[in-house]
Amino acid sequence: MSEIILKKGKLSSTLLRGLVDYYAAIPGVDKSYVTLRWDQWKQGDNIAVYLLKKDEEPVGWIIYNRATSTIEEILLNPDKDQALVRFQAIDALIDRESLLSAEILEEDTEKFYWLGEYGFRPTRKIQVFGQTLIKMELSTVVFFQHLKEHKPAKPYRKKEKVVIEQVPSPQSESEIKASLQDLLNKLGGIKKYVKPGQTVVIKPNVVADHGMLGGKYTGGVVTDIRVLKGLIELLLPVAGKVIVAEGSSINRSATVKMFEIYGYPKLIDLDPKKVSLVDLNTDQLVEKLVPAGKRMKSRKVPRTIEEADIVISVPVMKIHFAAGVSLGVKNLQGAMPPLEKYMTHFFGLWQNLVNIHHVVKPKLTIIDGIVGQEDFGPVSGTPKTMNLLIGGENPVAVDAVTMRVMGLDPHISPPVLLAYMQGFGPIEPENIEVLGTPIDKVAKPFKQPFLNLESGKYFKVHGTDACTGCRGYLHFALNKLRRPDPADPSRLLIDRPFEPKVNIYLGPYEGANADPKETNIFMGICQLHHTENGMSLVGCPPHAEVIMNGIFSLFPDVERPKYADDTEEAKLERMLKEALATLA
Repeated sequence: MSEIILKKGKLSSTLLRGLVDYYAAIPGVDKSYVTLRWDQWKQGDNIAVYLLKKDEEPVGWIIYNRATSTIEEILLNPDKDQALVRFQAIDALIDRESLLSAEILEEDTEKFYWLGEYGFRPTRKIQVFGQTLIKMELSTVVFFQHLKEHKPAKPYRKKEKVVIEQVPSPQSESEIKASLQDLLNKLGGIKKYVKPGQTVVIKPNVVADHGMLGGKYTGGVVTDIRVLKGLIELLLPVAGKVIVAEGSSINRSATVKMFEIYGYPKLIDLDPKKVSLVDLNTDQLVEKLVPAGKRMKSRKVPRTIEEADIVISVPVMKIHFAAGVSLGVKNLQGAMPPLEKYMTHFFGLWQNLVNIHHVVKPKLTIIDGIVGQEDFGPVSGTPKTMNLLIGGENPVAVDAVTMRVMGLDPHISPPVLLAYMQGFGPIEPENIEVLGTPIDKVAKPFKQPFLNLESGKYFKVHGTDACTGCRGYLHFALNKLRRPDPADPSRLLIDRPFEPKVNIYLGPYEGANADPKETNIFMGICQLHHTENGMSLVGCPPHAEVIMNGIFSLFPDVERPKYADDTEEAKLERMLKEALATLA
């Protein structure tokens, strides 16, 4: 069976007549809707019209908004066997444009049904020219299943250089600095990236205080202060200002405290006139449009990041229980303000990690691999000594090389794969020149986390085919239920005899046959269309706080575990309400 071919089309009179006839046959659609939309499309700079061809014969059209990554209209010829071309048409569009949304008239039940069969899920309703449109997002699982079989929608044409530097024993400050110097020299030297007097922002990874044990840093959680010190010392002869800027992601009001725990204020002593620390969680914000912004049209960026001449990202080499790894692509999430961090979950976390790179473009990404973290990263894993620094200009290429050093295929990380598919950088070995030490000389497999979704007798989890996002975040919540039940200490909370039984559904292929007489919880975008039979946990994946609130609402006699300290809990609750209001 031949596939659909997309050809560049135009807003023709033939297409207009087809739309008029199509909607005239649907009760409840105002006759002016098509003409008003048509005029809107004619004036839109980001509207792409695709003619669908099969066996060289026209079979329909797609009107696609590149600014919002949305199918605004799809029309198939009535004289063709539409069942044979529907899915192929969406396949072809994904190959061309990558991640998709769709807007479907509420009255167009047939189109709504078959898009749902493909993997689109309704998320909210919007009003356009007096008509109600249903906004639909493509299931993350379905999308990634599709990507495994296809080439990038936007191939990256440039060959990137990535440097692997071994830091000699005993990994002292001077040796780390010398290794950083060697790394930068292989890339062309610091003056290639920083001009005299420029402001350089270094974005480390300072996620939480989990790296401290008995008052001593165990490694693998936050960016090593020795790496930052060496980098700053190399920058100071050229840069006008060097700012170390971060926004802690767990206790969001405690970034300054995190700086103090890990000794970061000592960095200011290198040159108090030029070096400073900035808490990005409390910084002023600048709203920036995201070109071809998928799922979020704009992002609020801290002014410190926006006004920097150069941004250097310095993450840690570590596993992430949901994202696969927490490296260069993931690290910029910490540059976003607290509410933005929350909002990304509701509008698709993986895609919005990629979207950040439209508005924040690091000149360099340098991975701190002195001590990495395996197993249940990014904060609860096991330190793994590597004594490496890995750096380059392109964060996707740097991540790809680092993942291979970690014994991982770059395709397993959703944000890295998305960034690659959307043209932000290469992951293929033939498109990356590795300088310094070869990968095979330093590669050590990193243990990946085991996501335990084991159910209880009356508390069942359905849908192990879900992506690592939902499975990873649900793992945390379920672990909180594997403790003695205060109502009966002889059993665990997860084994409490609920009547009716509790079901949690996740992934795209479960939930349709949920018994409405039982207590049902539906997780994420994949399950959003089943929520008439239970509770919805909104997000892709739902934020840990959303999951905790949902699950522990079933245990009113049990104190809900804290995600953060008491002060932060109140702030998180407020942000959650703000985020949900945005979706309304």
